[in-house]
Amino acid sequence: MTTTTDSSRLVPLVRKGSRPSVVLLPGAGGGLGYYLRLAGFLGKTRNVYGIRASGLVAGEGTENRVPDMADSVVKVLDNAGIEPDVVLGWSMGGVIGWETALRLAERGVKPSLVLMDSSPFNFAAGDGFADWLLDKIGAMLGPRPDEEAAARVKRVLEGQLTALSDNKVEREYAGRVLYFACAEPADARELNLAAWRQLAPDLTEHQVDVDHYSIAKPENFPALQDALASFLNT
Repeated sequence: MTTTTDSSRLVPLVRKGSRPSVVLLPGAGGGLGYYLRLAGFLGKTRNVYGIRASGLVAGEGTENRVPDMADSVVKVLDNAGIEPDVVLGWSMGGVIGWETALRLAERGVKPSLVLMDSSPFNFAAGDGFADWLLDKIGAMLGPRPDEEAAARVKRVLEGQLTALSDNKVEREYAGRVLYFACAEPADARELNLAAWRQLAPDLTEHQVDVDHYSIAKPENFPALQDALASFLNT
């Protein structure tokens, strides 16, 4: 099997000469499709790259620990010679982004970090949750997805859920952080906000009136755009 740092995991979304770079890290399922509109907006001023999850291509191994995921993201960036100005992630992608930013900061690179309704707490999926989430992700693969591709997505998701169940963010990040908090579920929103305030001394908060699984939909991007532009341009 190929290593999880294979260069094919890096997906250039917008690239125009020598400019600061944004790296987008996906949530559950590991794909990047829902970031395309966001990439177009960010690409007006920056080069934009996505890093898909390992295991979505035949022959790749999956990962089931957040530290390993962050390590492999850093290696993908190193292999491409990219030092990101911004790291952005939705849901689990934000958790991986946090750990990635910590690793980059240790070598003197301190990117701005954008978290889209990510939780710093470990997460134990309830009965049937994995199947429910797989159905949501599977809908993005089209009405007749390739069986082998669907099986790979399932394996990636299973590894991600294992990683989330074992992980809790505990290390402070001193760089700039923008946190988008969804309106629902309200109890989780308040717990997450309180924790991120402790972990991020330079935190900007922005609440979005959508649920967790809607925030990344293209039609909800206008709710993020002004706050994102303000944060990145200061």
